[in-house]
Order: sequence, then C-alpha cells, then structure tokens
Amino acid sequence: MMIYFIGDKEFDGVKTIRLNEIKFLDFEVNLKEFDCLIISSKNALKALMSSKSKINFDIKFYAVGQKSADFAKELGFKNVKYPSKAYGKNLASEFLSEFKNKKCLYLRAKKISSGLDEILLNENISLKQLIVYENVAIEPKKDELKIQHPSVFIFSAPSSIEQFLKFFALKNEDKVVVIGQSTALKLRNFKNLYICEKQDLNSCLKLAKSLDF
Repeated sequence: MMIYFIGDKEFDGVKTIRLNEIKFLDFEVNLKEFDCLIISSKNALKALMSSKSKINFDIKFYAVGQKSADFAKELGFKNVKYPSKAYGKNLASEFLSEFKNKKCLYLRAKKISSGLDEILLNENISLKQLIVYENVAIEPKKDELKIQHPSVFIFSAPSSIEQFLKFFALKNEDKVVVIGQSTALKLRNFKNLYICEKQDLNSCLKLAKSLDF
C-alpha cells in the first residue's frame, strides 16, 4: 500500500508530491498598535518573524490550532490561546467576547477558506487583515507524475486538492485522508473519504497508515 502526502513535508514511509510552495510577502507592521493578533497558520508567524515588523510579545495572541499556538510560545509570545477545535469558526465563537471593542490584526494567506474574517466582520469586530503569504501552485516533477492505484492520499489544505486534480485523478478504490472539514468539502462526493479527528499532520499520518485494503 502506497501513501502519498500532497504538500511540502517529508515523512518516513510516505511519498511526497509537491504541488504548492509558500511565498512570504514583504510587509511591515507595528504590533503595539493592536490589542489582539490572530493567525490561522504557522506560515503567518514565519512571515511575521522574517519581516521588519515591530514585535510585541505581550500582545494577546490567538491561533486556530494548537500547533500554531505552540510555535508562537516557542517564539516568545506570552498570552497565547487557541480554540477547542482547530477551525476558524470555533476561534471566532469561543473568543468573540474577547475581541469586542478591541483592535484586532489578522495575518493571513492571500487565499483563505475558513471564513474567519467574514464571521468577525459580521460581528462588527474591529479587524485589520494583512496578507503576509501566499500558496503558489507549481507543477509536479516528472518522477511524481506516475502514481499507483489503489493508494492512500493525504491532503492538508483545499488548495492542495485543487492543484492535485489538475494533474491526477483519484480512482474509486483509492482512500483519501483530509485534515479538516474545509478540505473535505473539496471531495465531498468521494466515497472513501476520511476526516481526521485532530487537525494535525501526525494524526493524518496515523490514520492513513491504519487504512488497509
């Protein structure tokens, strides 16, 4: 049984197909001008730390997932929170009262699917959005164009599914593991679709390796 991961990380016993790459954008922001900092990906933090921005490690920091929250703590942010489930709608609902009457900054990708921004703006939260990175599509290498069927395919973002389907097709006997609901929507009509209970790659890998034919 072959397991494929569509992304940019390498894992033992898994073949990686790279179809996207992260491009950090040039920007500069002063975090001391805001009360709350919101991110939905580690990439936003990486972009922030590689910029010329003025960092305020005491700012109230909100991450969609625990992995991003842990990364923020490692970097030195002191007041870090994350929701019970790693979805934008959960972050918005669980901390909405804390965002009220606060100046919030959302560091985000060029293209997002969570709707976090719309939820907060509809609640009249003072939200400034800053695009700090984008997911750029790339073509697969020649040795990646031949894939085996049946196999297990792991997708960690809606964009990775979109790009995958430009070059490949899923067979009925294949199985697909996705990291969350937003990603699952891209393949909602696929029969053998498995949504990971925890929104992190290690859980996706564990689930993929548990599937057999």
